[in-house]
Amino acid sequence: MVAIESLLQFTKEMRLLYVEDNRDSREMTAMILEDLFKEIIIAVDGEDGLVKFGENKIDMVITDINMPKMDGLSLCKAIRKENEHIPLIVLSAHNEEQFLVQSFQAGINAYMTKPIDIQQLITYIYKVLTNATPKKVDLADVPRYSSYKKIMEQI
Repeated sequence: MVAIESLLQFTKEMRLLYVEDNRDSREMTAMILEDLFKEIIIAVDGEDGLVKFGENKIDMVITDINMPKMDGLSLCKAIRKENEHIPLIVLSAHNEEQFLVQSFQAGINAYMTKPIDIQQLITYIYKVLTNATPKKVDLADVPRYSSYKKIMEQI
């Protein structure tokens, strides 16, 4: 099991761009990610994400696929033109081969289906940053996880 301290060795000085058009998903997920990253820059759609990517020093991007103005795959392609090494994680409600193939053609590092499982997301972040096989991360070490879990159980 990977301790949060191991993950924080990579993330504690990183700036994350998190792009999600669904307000509830965005707020709940950002609440957890705030404990892991130095700073989270939040964008509400792909177009907003691309602007914020250009205005900030971003170390990692997590984005939804299906969004207004600019979808997540177009965002990833545009980011790849600027930076071919930045870690990209795509979140999607679609589990179809077409979306998976298009995502990897856009240069993403990891693809996750929704609903978001925070444990899995944290594992993917660790995997992408270490190029390692996914390992279990103990979410009991993440301070806001218990609040998030309680909220999710009520929905």
